[in-house]
Amino acid sequence: MLETALGKTRLYNEKSVSGKKILADLVSEVVITGRLKFPNDKTESIISVKDWIEFVKWLYIHIDGSVKTDIDVTSNGKTITTINVDILDEQDDEPDN
Repeated sequence: MLETALGKTRLYNEKSVSGKKILADLVSEVVITGRLKFPNDKTESIISVKDWIEFVKWLYIHIDGSVKTDIDVTSNGKTITTINVDILDEQDDEPDN
């Protein structure tokens, strides 16, 4: 639904532009400058540091993907194959009931 809405063409800076392009322009502008001017506003807004950080986080997640939280500290990037073996004790030939 959002993709469809953003795909629609709108008038922006006196040009016909897709919503995706408008969103990209607004997000990149606020991340780079800390200022934002919505298409129909007469004045520019200056965002707080907290809001700027949220914009940057959002942007990085959507560009680079979510932060990878698992760390491989044992295999040096190589595939590890595990084999589970059940060993029966000679005195324990019967399954536990």
